[in-house]
Amino acid sequence: MMISFFRIIKFAFQNFWRNFWLSIITISILVLTLFTINIFVTMNFLTQTAVSAVQSKIDVSVYFNPEASEDAVKNVRSYLLGLSQIKDVTYISADEAIAKFRAEHEDNAEIMASLEELEQNPLGATLVIKANNPDDYPFILETLNNPEFTSYIQDKNFDDHKTIIDRIDSITGKLQKSALVLSGLFMLIAILIVMNTIRVAIYTHREEIGIMKLVGASNWFVRLPFLVESVMYSLFATGIIVGIVYLSVLFTEPYLSSFFEGPIGLLNYFNANFVLIFVGQFIGMSIICILSTSMALGKYLKV
Repeated sequence: MMISFFRIIKFAFQNFWRNFWLSIITISILVLTLFTINIFVTMNFLTQTAVSAVQSKIDVSVYFNPEASEDAVKNVRSYLLGLSQIKDVTYISADEAIAKFRAEHEDNAEIMASLEELEQNPLGATLVIKANNPDDYPFILETLNNPEFTSYIQDKNFDDHKTIIDRIDSITGKLQKSALVLSGLFMLIAILIVMNTIRVAIYTHREEIGIMKLVGASNWFVRLPFLVESVMYSLFATGIIVGIVYLSVLFTEPYLSSFFEGPIGLLNYFNANFVLIFVGQFIGMSIICILSTSMALGKYLKV
């Protein structure tokens, strides 16, 4: 049993090395296929990161009339904090609001002059509201329309980033579709290349195969080396793509973190999902190669 196993492995390696350049081309196509798949995986991660970054900046600013008392504003804040949809409510007093306004417009002489002419603070207090979920903001805005609150509220500024999120989703969706089409194209090419490689291997070993059949070798003993060879292609291609992906992540992550203004954890993502991503790709590619090889064996090897 062990002798037969080692002979199958030996025969598979002989096939690989005898058609070395054809094997290299086959592995290269498999690497390109896996590369496009990993681009799809990376883009999916970056999309989620971008959407999370935008969602974290969404808030509602509620501006109160200057006449609204501090107690009235704080009562509204207490009521909002009691809602399960609310993550946090920041209170900005009228004095803090005018100080912030002055700091933002200190270079505008006309605005500063206008403020100096006023005898009192024209701004009221502000509440900055963050929700647990962006979908909760319509409910929060509707709550603030309660007649109990509207007499104090001057304006509400919903800093809605939904348009940006929809645009990110739209662009990413198109790029993901392109990556899927490209992956499918490379996969089709890979199937044809693997079939051709196995066909050449069958032709190269046609005399050995004939002798094996004459001495009573079973059909599976003849077929298995070619199937093992196809799995070897998947193994080498997956090993190469792991190296390419990790080198690319190490090189690009500092730039991506700078773009997102903070660590994005792309390397940690690949580390945490290594088995799911790369072992899954190896298994999937092996299945495709085995099916391609089986088709070639059925067509060109009459065993």
